[in-house]
Amino acid sequence: MKRIITGLILAVLLAGGTITAGVLAAGRVSAFARQENDEKTALVQTRVQETLSLLEDLSENAYIRSKEYSYQEKAAFLTNKNLQEKQGYMMLRILDGEVNIYREDAETPASNLSSRDYMQRLYTTGKEQVTDAFLAGADGKTINYTVAVAIEENSRVTGALMAAIYGAEIDEYLQDDQAVNVLVGSQLQYMSGVAEDSFGLAVAQVLEGEHKTSRPVENILLDFSEGKRGSFWSLKSHIEYIVYSPVENTNWIVMTSVKVFPLIQDILIIYGCGAAVLLIAGAFLLRKKKTA
Repeated sequence: MKRIITGLILAVLLAGGTITAGVLAAGRVSAFARQENDEKTALVQTRVQETLSLLEDLSENAYIRSKEYSYQEKAAFLTNKNLQEKQGYMMLRILDGEVNIYREDAETPASNLSSRDYMQRLYTTGKEQVTDAFLAGADGKTINYTVAVAIEENSRVTGALMAAIYGAEIDEYLQDDQAVNVLVGSQLQYMSGVAEDSFGLAVAQVLEGEHKTSRPVENILLDFSEGKRGSFWSLKSHIEYIVYSPVENTNWIVMTSVKVFPLIQDILIIYGCGAAVLLIAGAFLLRKKKTA
């Protein structure tokens, strides 16, 4: 009878230790992943908000709204502002009421953007626009994100201002040695924080290729589409914990993935030592009682 009681006590202690270790490990992993995700989301969010604020201020600028200066002169003003004040944009441009975009080195429009969906929405609604990543630049290979606001007169859109944020800048915000941070776009595609050959890859394709996720993939994707925060566990060749949250004023999501074992090694070591002590002590006590 005493052997049974001793065995039960040891089993309760081992089970309690296992539960405690599991709770501590899960808490540490989730807290770390959430902190990482919040930090990266804040960096991206701040840059977008700074850009929106700058463009909104410029849309009310007397020089920009003046009829005395040409669009070429206004384009030069914006380019100088970008360079001299080290705004860091790929470009800072002005557009007229016909959605023509201007440069400082040409009197005629550089091109017309009326076919772009985000410009159609901007000129129709007057609401600021933040696009997904796309390729632009002279070589057509530079990833950027465009932020645009309307210039209005008497509640009518008469032009617009736009700024292009370098994709490399967003990549830099997402870099981290202890986590993988990915920026997901409005079409639920990878945009930043991934290798070049993964650019544009569908999140659904990646998640469905995982060995197992703790939540149904369709529920996770629904959170993405609705701009909700969330998290889940993933099992591939190793266990990962993934946290995601929306970026304000955009249709973007920042997704942070952390490997579990590197974060809980000390907990596992302590648990393993404790379990070993209990098992050895239990074997010794049970053997002693049996001998007696």
